[in-house]
Amino acid sequence: MAGTKGREGAPRRGLTTRDRFWLGHLQVIARGNESASEYTRRKGLSVGALYQGMRRLEERGAWTRATKSVSFAPVVVRHEPESTQAALRLRLGNGAELEWSSVPEVEWLAALVEHIAKRA
Repeated sequence: MAGTKGREGAPRRGLTTRDRFWLGHLQVIARGNESASEYTRRKGLSVGALYQGMRRLEERGAWTRATKSVSFAPVVVRHEPESTQAALRLRLGNGAELEWSSVPEVEWLAALVEHIAKRA
């Protein structure tokens, strides 16, 4: 019997029933618009068990995490003369705001944005 393939083309032969269970869920999540947390909550699954299953599948070569590209949006800088105002305010897509009293290094800020994008 020819093995069916996972997302990266690795054969599913040799995977346990549990591995195939988590692989199926990971494939649905990868095709959808929900985060893993939202998906597992909706399905009544443990997000921790999902990630444990994903790590096991990665170790067996049956799953590779997708990488998301990071893009930047245009920024409008406004001068706010009051010293009590934040030097930099970053508003995330979920509405959360981060503020700095001084402007951080550009490289550090880019790394932070990339890290946040990976978790989104």
